[in-house]
Amino acid sequence: MDTVPISLYFGLSKGKRANLETIAKASLEWAELIRDVAAVVAPEVEFEIEFDHSEDGSVWLSNFLKAVKAGDRKALGSIVASVLAYFAMGPALHLQADFGTKLLERAGHKDTFDVSDDSLEKLRNTLLQAVDETRLEQRRRNLIAHAEMDPDVTSIGVDLQPRIDGPFTRITREQFASYDRAPPPVPVKKVASENVAYERNIDVKIVRATLREGDKRPRWRFRHNNEEWSATIEDEEFIWALNEDKTGLSLGVDQHMRVDLAIDLKQVDGEWEPDDRRIVRVRTPRVVRKQGELGLGGE
Repeated sequence: MDTVPISLYFGLSKGKRANLETIAKASLEWAELIRDVAAVVAPEVEFEIEFDHSEDGSVWLSNFLKAVKAGDRKALGSIVASVLAYFAMGPALHLQADFGTKLLERAGHKDTFDVSDDSLEKLRNTLLQAVDETRLEQRRRNLIAHAEMDPDVTSIGVDLQPRIDGPFTRITREQFASYDRAPPPVPVKKVASENVAYERNIDVKIVRATLREGDKRPRWRFRHNNEEWSATIEDEEFIWALNEDKTGLSLGVDQHMRVDLAIDLKQVDGEWEPDDRRIVRVRTPRVVRKQGELGLGGE
């Protein structure tokens, strides 16, 4: 079977050892991060994780992505390239300008990937889709937050395999704070001439949910940060999946959802304030969409 390696790195202070709990928690987030990418890029690929402790004042978690079937090296390479790309992105989730051929050539594994312009564009689009439809961003924040709690961890990084001089992509302790926290909320703004504002990828928890048979516009109550509000769900494909019990969602208190929100506005004393909320797309839990999923799997 085809395999492609990728490794997570923890830099350590000289003479120090990493806290076992830190490594354990971070490795779980790392595995889920790879699964989030794989769920969009190539859901047929599975992987195994091998732990390797090097002797140069660092810890490497070596991962081998193992294909379910022979001939899927392209799919494996797409997942690995996507994870490398994600760790080359800054906290604002913008791809660095030199990502692409230059990144893969400097990593020393250009032969592993298809680095044509078309393939790089597909990879970028698929990676952004994974950010939209999974908890990829939260995984990275959690992973860095675990590393930050151990004062002996000086950096965290990603490469295809362990290197004596450290990983190609590295985030230092001085940069941790800019990565491990969610960006500040964007103030509600009126869009164009409409009395509606839109927000994407909002993480909410269910406070109260009901579903009557045939209900085409259920209205649920949610909590976002320290605020509670009700919203009508207008995502028809999610509602269909709800009625068919195909969301994998257990309708209980504190269940997580990620949604795109339309906020109907009203003017109060010259300022725009929320009047009503509508969920126009449910991103998590994921449901089957009519347009299908974008993938970079093997032939």
